Amino acid sequence: MTGPRRVAGAVHAEAIKLITLPSLALTVALTWALTALLGLTGRPGGVLVYTQVGFLVLGVLAATHEYQGGGQIRASLLAVPRRPLLAVAKIVALAGIAAPFALVAAVLAGRPGATGGLLLDLVLAAGVGMLVKHSVGATGLVLTAYEIVSPLVRTHLPEVARLPSSAWTAAVLLVAIAIFARREA
Repeated sequence: MTGPRRVAGAVHAEAIKLITLPSLALTVALTWALTALLGLTGRPGGVLVYTQVGFLVLGVLAATHEYQGGGQIRASLLAVPRRPLLAVAKIVALAGIAAPFALVAAVLAGRPGATGGLLLDLVLAAGVGMLVKHSVGATGLVLTAYEIVSPLVRTHLPEVARLPSSAWTAAVLLVAIAIFARREA
């Protein structure tokens, strides 16, 4: 296969894997349901925090599912032996599939402009999942960072908090792809 066809094939294969995972569909459904229920309380601004948690969990689950149980990552590496290509295909497929879900969730939260932020959170969580490789550990790490460390940093180190979230996401993804490209399955 040529370069662009190889990339498209890898993204397509990753998209099919993600679409067929019941845990991801359940996470999206629960996130939407919780967002809609909390939206009925009349606090649309506060609802987005809980929606964000759902997308963080979704990103971690999408990145770590291949390491659970039977070690499906080996089959993925056999199909796409170039690790950087596989890592990028995973992120592109996840972002492409999750974009409409993020839009619906943001609309349910009363903040349609937050769709991009939810996608950034999702991709960052997927990068952490690629680094940690364990669903529970990566979820704990991401939720601790977002719900405990981030508010403390915003309060005590405002100059660090001014960095855009896209910069943090890009840094985590670059590290995740570099480590993924060098590690053993």
